Amino acid sequence: MDIFVIEIVDADNVHMELLKEFQKKEISNQKKWNEHCFSYLMVDRILRDFYHIENREIVFNGKKPFLKRREKFFSISHSNDFVALAFSDYDCGIDIEKIKIREFEEISKRMGFECNTLEDFYDAWTKYEAEYKLGKPAQKFKKFHFEEYIITAASVNIQEEFEIYIQSGEVFPNANA
Repeated sequence: MDIFVIEIVDADNVHMELLKEFQKKEISNQKKWNEHCFSYLMVDRILRDFYHIENREIVFNGKKPFLKRREKFFSISHSNDFVALAFSDYDCGIDIEKIKIREFEEISKRMGFECNTLEDFYDAWTKYEAEYKLGKPAQKFKKFHFEEYIITAASVNIQEEFEIYIQSGEVFPNANA
């Protein structure tokens, strides 16, 4: 699985007409609309430039986006200033969250998480969200820390290997460790 982490503020530098081409649903909040369209623009560019996929038509199964021809599977997550995109040959899910101080105990109880610390909470939350986006039980998870963010990826393939790329294209050291 390849994971791309891209700063969303770059969306401000994209021509609005180009962004509109990648709108997949109606969103009235301008910031969320920018994030949404920018994410699908990046999905399109990565599929085209990184994977060299010609037919990049996206369809939806419920809320989950798929490539019509299923040449690659992908998942999208946003948090504050970043979007995380996961691409795999198998079904996948991803979640990115900015770690911030919050009263996590009540949420943990409601969700059935065993959490004693804020980090435990974010570990459990991102794992839950990544598997939710996967849409089925995960066979393998991988967690990454990036600045004050936590990223968790989920795959149906127990043999899945993970590579993470940060905006510059730099690969995290020991990504598969």
